[in-house]
Amino acid sequence: MLIDAHIHIDFYDKPTKIIREFMYENISAIFVTHLPELYEKQRVAMENLSQISLAVGFHPILYNEYEFQRELFINALKSTRFVGEVGLDFSVARNYKSRDKQKNIFEQICASVKKHVLSIHSRQAEKEVLDILLKHKVKNAIFHWYTGSKELIPYIVESGYFFSLNPAMLKTNRGRGILKIIPLDRVLIETDGPFSKFDNQLIEPKYLKKIYESFGDFYNEKDMEKVVFKNMLSLFG
Repeated sequence: MLIDAHIHIDFYDKPTKIIREFMYENISAIFVTHLPELYEKQRVAMENLSQISLAVGFHPILYNEYEFQRELFINALKSTRFVGEVGLDFSVARNYKSRDKQKNIFEQICASVKKHVLSIHSRQAEKEVLDILLKHKVKNAIFHWYTGSKELIPYIVESGYFFSLNPAMLKTNRGRGILKIIPLDRVLIETDGPFSKFDNQLIEPKYLKKIYESFGDFYNEKDMEKVVFKNMLSLFG
């Protein structure tokens, strides 16, 4: 079974149509959310969809627009194994005060999780994210669409964490350079739809098989579906 490790279903114009495609194409997916309030709004509608896992999140770019509803977040952890999108984004938090606010929220999240799987946003804050994950002994984490330094990748791998790879990473020298360092046994695949494209088209589930094939070509691996499925099982192990 194909797996989309990170997608924003609520940002599609016609989310019901996209969900039907997931079911028709027999694809599993982790639907990330931006706020615990949005998780609660979608939870009932998603709970009977066996191929869909809904994640409770607090996107770091929202740190100034919304208060982190900690109690609501912690309560949501009881009904899902998945957390995301969470993390840090220092490209929008440019001073110490705003970065400390982001870090405080992320620390609260990491202190609250147990066996949950976290889908992590880490733009321009990759080392700080890793430090917080390790401080709180977070066991299961996925660095989503990693764009940080290549030198940090071995430390992330050594810490037992995974990477969800986006097809946009195949398009640039920097992206391909990052992919070459990530070991195959730490690879998951994501679309980050609808915030990325494939073949200049808005990403939809029907393109996921071709996306897997593109990564298979890059890694010279004939069965990326099997590799990713095995890695997902290891993540839960």
